[in-house]
Amino acid sequence: MSKQKLSIGVDLGGTNIQCGLVNERGQIVHRGSVKTKPENGQAAVADRIAQIISTVAEQGKKKLAELAGVGVGSAGAMDLDKGIVLESPNLRWKNFPLRKELEKRLGVPVVLDNDVNVGAWGEYKAGAGQGFDDLLAVFVGTGIGGGLVLGGKLYQGHHQTAGEIGFITLDADGGLGRRKLEERASRGAIANRLRRLVETNHRDPVLDELTGGDLGKIRSKLLSEAVKRDSVLVKTVLEEAADDVGVAIASAVSLLSLPCVVLGGGLTEALRGWWLDRVRTSFEKNVFPSNLRACKLRISKLHDNAGVIGAALWARQVLDKNDQKDVKLGKK
Repeated sequence: MSKQKLSIGVDLGGTNIQCGLVNERGQIVHRGSVKTKPENGQAAVADRIAQIISTVAEQGKKKLAELAGVGVGSAGAMDLDKGIVLESPNLRWKNFPLRKELEKRLGVPVVLDNDVNVGAWGEYKAGAGQGFDDLLAVFVGTGIGGGLVLGGKLYQGHHQTAGEIGFITLDADGGLGRRKLEERASRGAIANRLRRLVETNHRDPVLDELTGGDLGKIRSKLLSEAVKRDSVLVKTVLEEAADDVGVAIASAVSLLSLPCVVLGGGLTEALRGWWLDRVRTSFEKNVFPSNLRACKLRISKLHDNAGVIGAALWARQVLDKNDQKDVKLGKK
């Protein structure tokens, strides 16, 4: 395995299946994508994943058996030992043996993991987390996910669920839908809060103009444009969300004494420096002890490619027999 130069990574989302042929430096040399179409059923999605993997391998003039590995990062809760997606609302799946189904179609081993975990691994190996053996990656988009690398190993925890920073409780008395980080600071939560405020007469001319009155149009790029146009309402809501993200990161860094946190996801990518500065200010106010303010907060370098690159490099890691001693599944 160690002599092989290329591996394939797949980022499986509810809308798109992204696939890339990746070299050992974490560079995508060929890529492809197809629509997921989960409404067509589990088997149909597995067929589409297998087909795009085969197509991308053919682009690189490689047989699947010649690759260093095939990795898939999927949203949802996993049983990693059995290769089962236990539950994924985006895909409408429960207890689907994705690894087995893909191996049956492809005829090669497949490494399955959570999409945020492999995104964190990608940033560690080839992105903003290079040079740090301990890091937390936090991806803020429609929801909020996290992944941990500890001691240079992807840490999944005893129950294989480590890193779920979006489910940290920030306010136990916050009321329904306002207790956890994801309920307060994800792009979905921000859009919902803005809708509620507008519906209760907190009107904002910038938001009115950008949405044309259709608040269902609120997405990360629109929020970024609203900030650029100095929307008071949008900036207030985003500042509160960034403060919450900073508090959650401070808690994690205080707990684990981390030297680096990588921020990614659609909202981070859209707001970039403005968002990072606000998160950092909140982080520095809340982290303990004060010398942990030296922890580096960085924006993702791999952007939308983190999942594809991370899945490919993680498959290579897992399947390389010479590196088995470096793979940690977090079990006792």
